Amino acid sequence: MHDGRFATLEEVLDHYNDHLKYNSPNLDPLIIEATNEVGGKTLLLTEEEKRKIIAFLHTLTDDDFINDKRFSDPHN
Repeated sequence: MHDGRFATLEEVLDHYNDHLKYNSPNLDPLIIEATNEVGGKTLLLTEEEKRKIIAFLHTLTDDDFINDKRFSDPHN
């Protein structure tokens, strides 16, 4: 995640699925609207839905780009 508290995509999905504080003033309203549960207390993602989300996210990885030496040093 953006601050490094989670090591895996699974941990990030578990956080959004199970550990959100829905009364937080900093929570994006789109997260609440994305719930599978009436009232928006959890996303209620199934294990299969989590697996599919992670599979999709892996399709966005560009190994050629992230390993390209031209982009490895921002001061070059």
